[in-house]
Amino acid sequence: MPPVQPVLRIVAIVCAAAQLLWTGPVAAAEPQAFQPDTPEAHALAFLKTLPREWSGTSDHDCHTYEDKNLEQLQPAFIVAAAAFLKAFVATHGIVTITSAYRSVDEQVCVCYGEKGPCAGKPVTVVTKTGPQVIKPVGMSRHQMGIAMDVRPGAGTEAEFMCLQEFARANPQFGVYFPIGRIDWPHMELAGSRGPAIKLASIGPPNAVAAAKITPCQKMRVMLTHDVLD
Repeated sequence: MPPVQPVLRIVAIVCAAAQLLWTGPVAAAEPQAFQPDTPEAHALAFLKTLPREWSGTSDHDCHTYEDKNLEQLQPAFIVAAAAFLKAFVATHGIVTITSAYRSVDEQVCVCYGEKGPCAGKPVTVVTKTGPQVIKPVGMSRHQMGIAMDVRPGAGTEAEFMCLQEFARANPQFGVYFPIGRIDWPHMELAGSRGPAIKLASIGPPNAVAAAKITPCQKMRVMLTHDVLD
């Protein structure tokens, strides 16, 4: 019979995921403070070991990849993202986190001068009275704490295709890339946009770790910005 405490931790993770899928995520407000030696604490610690830097796709660096931004992600997503990225790194190589949780102000900062899609990004429309700037209504999944931007290797199209293929081939990790090539780096908790997934696919940490990993078929090793000897 398995120990009671690990089972309770697994139930808590599954319940948290169920709440996100059934009632919708709630924007995180404060950094998460996890108890030591829990799946969430280990997952967060792993995410903090990954390289992190500005993506360079907006006008300036808004620093949405720092410890505070990782700590404010939803617990279920922290566990899922860490399991997925750990498996990808072990299978194919380096991944860099370029954005995680964003506050309202950080979202505005990111959207300013953003070259790609951005929730709430102002758009200019031509009217009879002249051009007008309109700010769309909506909240980014980053503000909800269930999204993260990640860059595989050097960030080539082939590498992003491999990353997204890896997510599709390994749904047991509970993450996906819902926007595809429109926003290559954007990763979310599976089921965040519906339809809901089976909770078992998120799985307890031990079951996920033991699951068979299916690698990318076209690209085996990520490129790197580092100079090789």
